[in-house]
Amino acid sequence: MKHLFLVCMAAFSLAAAGSLSASTILFDLQGTGGVGLLNTSEPGSPAGGTGGEIGGGISYDDVTNLLTINVGWGSSQGFTDLSSLSNNSHLHGPTTNNNGNGFTETAGVLFNLTRSSNATTGGTITQTLTALSGAQETDLLNGKYYINIHTVNNGGGELRGFLVQAVPEPSRTLLGMLGVGLLMFRRSRKA
Repeated sequence: MKHLFLVCMAAFSLAAAGSLSASTILFDLQGTGGVGLLNTSEPGSPAGGTGGEIGGGISYDDVTNLLTINVGWGSSQGFTDLSSLSNNSHLHGPTTNNNGNGFTETAGVLFNLTRSSNATTGGTITQTLTALSGAQETDLLNGKYYINIHTVNNGGGELRGFLVQAVPEPSRTLLGMLGVGLLMFRRSRKA
């Protein structure tokens, strides 16, 4: 029984440790074409490459209000090459509706994003944006922002993906629930 108690306490401790990073919210890229930065998610983009999250992905720290973006495109990053050189990259928003009304809405440029390269074969955006205002944070959490990579062939945008909150990793929560459940089981056996 002592061993069971130690396992329960370890599970509870791991779950509690997970709550220390609760200020970081993770995001995935999503669009009408699926998950990632996709040409099929960009209205009117007949051909093009693909991209998506790299490294740490996309995260928002709701204490410092900093949005960190780590995305890439092209074969050098494990995606499909662009149809032509990239010439602009932006964070657009806010759209009128949450998640762009099914990821279909467009919006103006909110922030310019700095690319590591203009090459069709690949590049990255690794950038932390300055502190978002309260209204911008609300729009971000409601899925009203999207990343757009523009190219010479597709000036209106070739790759697009909305920032949607990622489903949280359940393992720490499950460990905590397991720990509490085992403690309750142990108490009921004593009674």
